[in-house]
Amino acid sequence: MYFWLAVTALTPLGLLLLIFEWLHLRFISRPVMGFIVRVWARSVIFLTGTKAVVNGLENVPKEKAIVFVSNHQGDMDFVMNLAFLPRLSGFMIKSQAAFLPFINIWIAAIGCVFLNRDSLAKGKKSIEVGVRKIKGGQALCIYPEGTRSRGVNMGPFRNGSFKLATMADATIVPITVHGSWLTWEAHKRIMPATIQYTLHPPVPTAGLSADERRALPDRIKAIIQSALPAEDVPQ
Repeated sequence: MYFWLAVTALTPLGLLLLIFEWLHLRFISRPVMGFIVRVWARSVIFLTGTKAVVNGLENVPKEKAIVFVSNHQGDMDFVMNLAFLPRLSGFMIKSQAAFLPFINIWIAAIGCVFLNRDSLAKGKKSIEVGVRKIKGGQALCIYPEGTRSRGVNMGPFRNGSFKLATMADATIVPITVHGSWLTWEAHKRIMPATIQYTLHPPVPTAGLSADERRALPDRIKAIIQSALPAEDVPQ
C-alpha cells in the first residue's frame, strides 16, 4: 500500500523531472531525482524493519563511466541500490516494465534501459542505448544472473551482459547483496531481515585484452561470491 501511494503521489514530480531529462537539464533533474529516490528507498527499508549493514562505499570511484554489477537475491536489491549508492544509478530492466502504470515513468526518469530478451536485434539496440548513457556519465546497474536467485547460491552469469561495460570502457564496481531474499521471497510476505550490502574495489575494463574480457564474468562473479556464505542458511 505504501509503495503504490508513494509512487502515485510522486508521479507528477517524476514526469516533470523526466521532461527535464529530455531537455538535457540534468544538472537540475539528477540531484533532485537522487534525493527523492534515496529518501523513498530508505523509508521502505525502515518500514519493512530491515537492518542494512553497508560496507565499501569508499570503493565507488569518481570516474563518469561506471557499471555496478550485482548478484540478485530478491526484489529488495533494487531498493538497496537506490538507498545507498553514492550516485544515482539506472538499471537494465526487462522491457515488460515499460507497461507498468506510474512505475514506468519513474523507471524512465531514473535512467533505466528497457531490455528486450526476445529479440537479438532489439537486445543489441538496448545495449547500445546503455553504452551511450554510460559514456554520457549515467551509471547503470546490471544483474548478470537475469533473475532472482531467492537464496545465497548464485545462478550462472550471462556473459553478454558485460558488453555494456566493455563497450563503454567503463569501470565495474562489483556489489554483493546478502539477505534481501529474506524480506519477501523466503516467506511470501514481508518480514524483517538483516541485509549485508558490500561494494568491492573497482575493476577497470579499458585496455583489457580479448582473453581478459572473456574471463571478466568469472572474475567478477568470484569477487561477488567472496562476500557470501558458503551455502543457504534457513532463517
